[in-house]
Amino acid sequence: MHKISNLLNIQKIVTIHYQALPQRYVSSEELHDFWEIIYADKDTVYVDLGGKKNFISQGEMLFIKPNEPHFVESRDRSANIFIISFTCHSESMSFFADKKYSVPENYRSLLQIIMSEARETFIIPDFDPDLNELKYNDKPNLGGEQIIKNSLESLLIYLLRIANSQKSSQEFFVSKINTSTELQDEIVRILSGKLYGKFCLQDLCTELHYGKTRLCTFFREKTGKSIYETYQKLKTDEAKKLIREGAAFTQIADKLCYDSVSSFNSSFKKHAGMTPGEYKESIKK
Repeated sequence: MHKISNLLNIQKIVTIHYQALPQRYVSSEELHDFWEIIYADKDTVYVDLGGKKNFISQGEMLFIKPNEPHFVESRDRSANIFIISFTCHSESMSFFADKKYSVPENYRSLLQIIMSEARETFIIPDFDPDLNELKYNDKPNLGGEQIIKNSLESLLIYLLRIANSQKSSQEFFVSKINTSTELQDEIVRILSGKLYGKFCLQDLCTELHYGKTRLCTFFREKTGKSIYETYQKLKTDEAKKLIREGAAFTQIADKLCYDSVSSFNSSFKKHAGMTPGEYKESIKK
């Protein structure tokens, strides 16, 4: 008989929420001694982790480790988020601390299963940010808790596999892929999540477990551009979207964390081939 080893074991589900956040919603700061996952199901949400802003777009999830102060805000747009908090003492869980991942579409069905089972097993209000206890429905789904636990564990294991680029993951904290196109895609995804903040190359290297020289060389070989150039181009594309939405240039420079309006203008012209004013006029035609 083969003894089954448990890579991840979730001991308790603490709370499950699905929240349609109104515009400019800001939650109270909280911290707790269990894990929390926030998944953006619609639009964009911002999560402050100990003073550090994290931008989560639709399809992405952020892991909040135990005892990490945090709060959520929706800013100028409404957003739908799915939150699940749980207790897990498995060593491999530490890999996810403060990490953000884009959930592949073929694994999002696991999130749907979790939410569906939760609604049929527990009483879950449409919007209750202060929910602190799960209570059973009058007729809870048979085995609903176990399906929630198994689906969440499966999702976490799949994410670990992707992070380690192995079909059967046994080692953690190893460098990511060396030859496939997945690494540059992951770099672009991370850069896209930092458009409303400051970018630090060392933070990127630490997150991906690569040295600066190796990571920069790899990215330039694959894309023909530097990581920083790509980041500025992504910021320019985001600025274009904000201009189309009617935002003032001073607001855009502030939102995208440029040092000044003039530095925003200079960067925009370099990467768009025209000034912000010229771009604004061009989209009126």
